[in-house]
Amino acid sequence: MKDVISMQDFSKQEILAILNAADEVKKAVHEPKSALVFREKYQRDINTLLEGIKVACLFGEKSTRTNYSFRVAAGSAGAYVDGFSSKDDTSLAKGETWGETFAMFGGWGYDAIIMRTTEEGLPKWIDEYLTNAHQQLKQQHELIDLPLAYRKPLILNGGDGKNQHPTQCFLDLYTLRELARAEGKELDGLELALLNDLKYSRVIGSLMSVAHLFDWKLHLAHADRFGPQPHRLEELLRRGVSVTDYGPDFKQAMAGKFAAIQSRPQKERVGKGEDFAEIKKIGQITRELYDSLGEQAPYLLHPLPIDAEEFEEISAEMIFHPKNMMHLQASNGIYVRKALIALGVGRMKLGHSEPGLTEERGTTIQDIPKSASPKEIDNPASGFIRGNGIVLDHIPAGWGRRLEGILGLEGEGIFLVGSYNMPVAQGRKPCKDMLKIHQQYNFSPEQLQALAVVAPDITITEVKNGEAVRKFRPQVGNYINGRVKCGNDACITNVKKEHITTQHKIEEINGERVLTCHYCEVTDTIPKIYQEQRFIYIGK
Repeated sequence: MKDVISMQDFSKQEILAILNAADEVKKAVHEPKSALVFREKYQRDINTLLEGIKVACLFGEKSTRTNYSFRVAAGSAGAYVDGFSSKDDTSLAKGETWGETFAMFGGWGYDAIIMRTTEEGLPKWIDEYLTNAHQQLKQQHELIDLPLAYRKPLILNGGDGKNQHPTQCFLDLYTLRELARAEGKELDGLELALLNDLKYSRVIGSLMSVAHLFDWKLHLAHADRFGPQPHRLEELLRRGVSVTDYGPDFKQAMAGKFAAIQSRPQKERVGKGEDFAEIKKIGQITRELYDSLGEQAPYLLHPLPIDAEEFEEISAEMIFHPKNMMHLQASNGIYVRKALIALGVGRMKLGHSEPGLTEERGTTIQDIPKSASPKEIDNPASGFIRGNGIVLDHIPAGWGRRLEGILGLEGEGIFLVGSYNMPVAQGRKPCKDMLKIHQQYNFSPEQLQALAVVAPDITITEVKNGEAVRKFRPQVGNYINGRVKCGNDACITNVKKEHITTQHKIEEINGERVLTCHYCEVTDTIPKIYQEQRFIYIGK
């Protein structure tokens, strides 16, 4: 099974197969008959399922449930478990990179690494770093004529900043499915209330990222400053998820819903000076509130911990309320996380898997047939190319000058003429920009990639001795590298000491080009990137 880094990496079929595996684990722990069935199927007792496996819990941020439930899950199945609970106790405090810290554990033969960090996108970067480090170590062992017995460690993301918390999402889904099945339902079509901190909670963000798979209807309630991140809300709407935002009206958001998922205001990410008393007043779940809902009261979930000192977002009299399922939810972490490790190291098998999206990287060239009639390249607005040159046509209006800078043409001292906001043929877009280079010029792969990203409809015509000899259009796949700086300050790509080349997934959604950071999953648009000066300019 793949590494557990983001819920966006999993199909609905894979998610359900993982929940089924967790179900096998839970039943084997609590039912003697199921334990025998489990042993017969996997040739291992549930208590020795991970015997001989080494697991490291490497946590740069404080944790009780995620850290220790992983330790209990692995240890109770026979694994060796070690790790750290704070980066202050490691060489990270001396300036070492995350990559090298994790590479050491890979070189020491750990089979699985569970990690938590404030840096968003770090788990995906670590997975790539460890792949390279393992390949290098394998080659070095070949050099000394000794095989390498260690595998590249499985990565399980225990939370990266406000981005993703996939193992928590799996246990939340598992709990929701248990409750749904108790009422003769499944996960599909549920109506859920997502409450309180929708901006910083990675738990809420992870649930939002799978909502479209199960056709959920989401009902949001939050204090003003804790509304959902725009990129998450935009993604929900793109995927056709029904979303209703009730603002501070928690009661209305909860009434008649299957479950309400409460979250703790992330004061460690908000900073000081917030009006915490007002946030508590708006977002606290009380017995009085539940009593007022009567038969319309939903099941209550919370990933924990509750901040009983500051917010008490679930009041004390609600802890043992019959609708409060947070203890069932937290205890399910053992079974889900045990299953995830076992699946990842090959001790259990998924009942279903399907191929993921094929990544298309690099730039390709699409040749465009020349017109049967002679091409008229004499354009008074942009100058006549009498010798050799290049015509860049069908640039979006207003982007000609910007492209000159992005491509690094301004500093090359070439004969370049630009025409801006030119009218085009009827039936097309109203205006376009055009650039003409009045000399021979060869675009680098980086320049072609930038052209394809910024101006997807561009045509490039090569001119020799005043005649058009070739016309083509550069095209990118669904990924680009090193062209755009991520706008999320907490993204691991913005940590200079890690030396990470940015990567972005490209999608066309509702006629707009959307770029998603490969690491932290924050989305961007071309105008926003330019406005915030985040294009990485090219120098030849």
